[in-house]
Amino acid sequence: MEFLKYRSIIPVLLSLLICISCGPSIIRGKPPFISIAGLSLEGQQLSADFNIHNQNGEPMDIDGIEIQVQVEEAVLTRYNSDFKLSISANGTEEILVEQLPDEFTQQLLTSLQSGEVSSLPFSLEGKVSTLLDGTLQFRNKGHLYPVPGRPGQFRSATTHSSRVHSEDPFRVIDDKQ
Repeated sequence: MEFLKYRSIIPVLLSLLICISCGPSIIRGKPPFISIAGLSLEGQQLSADFNIHNQNGEPMDIDGIEIQVQVEEAVLTRYNSDFKLSISANGTEEILVEQLPDEFTQQLLTSLQSGEVSSLPFSLEGKVSTLLDGTLQFRNKGHLYPVPGRPGQFRSATTHSSRVHSEDPFRVIDDKQ
């Protein structure tokens, strides 16, 4: 008799348990996706505009960032700062880096602009220090192309993105998995 009394409660409890387990989960601890929004070489000045996209479901408070763009074995541009930046959940912010490029960098971009090469493969890597998740590393690969009709301006296309997990700083996992 007791069993019949509680038998109707069991399906209700199971339904409740299923609903709770299927609830939304917030992505957290994923490094930002950093891409080159634009690159320009005007005279002796190289300007790189980076997009920093927070891929997490909660705000990201950055208190330090390192970015390096490398073409072949040459460093195209490098940025290292302890500035504070807050990015909303799934939001994007931009930073502009201006510097004087070395002669080899100028030659690479000039050969791209002139059509001597159709694209330049690059790797963009670095890390961000966050208040909540510590240090998050990122690596992206892609190609630089000249912007048609705009001398000295270049655009990028990211072809491969990977991230380094904080549990094992030497283990790289493709985001496509």
